[in-house]
Amino acid sequence: MQAIGKDAKEVMVIVVGKLVEGYLKLDNAAGAFMSLVVEKIMDLPGFDAVYSLAHYGKQNGDLMADPEMTFGLLEGEFYPLSFRNDYLGFYQEVMSYCDGQEPVCNEKLQRELAEFAALWLRNIKEQQEL
Repeated sequence: MQAIGKDAKEVMVIVVGKLVEGYLKLDNAAGAFMSLVVEKIMDLPGFDAVYSLAHYGKQNGDLMADPEMTFGLLEGEFYPLSFRNDYLGFYQEVMSYCDGQEPVCNEKLQRELAEFAALWLRNIKEQQEL
């Protein structure tokens, strides 16, 4: 599996370290950029924890992820697990589960999401002044 890079991991450690009761909303940009919502969302076998990072907008009164990514924490490393953009109707999962069998990892997708996470988390660091 492909973990996110060192710089992206530093941002993840910062935001996860700020969680209060499993939740954080960062809005240090005074409306110039979308706020960041960070949540500890579930326990997943094989991972110490799973976190969601998301920007949300509204459309017709509904919250829309733009985007949301989930990351599994394992032995101090963060691994991309999913990507979602509601405005585009787009959802991708790295792990496939079938009939109680061992999960299968789409390593190509995970590498692509790790690359995207590097860019996105760098932007979050700058926009939220972390």
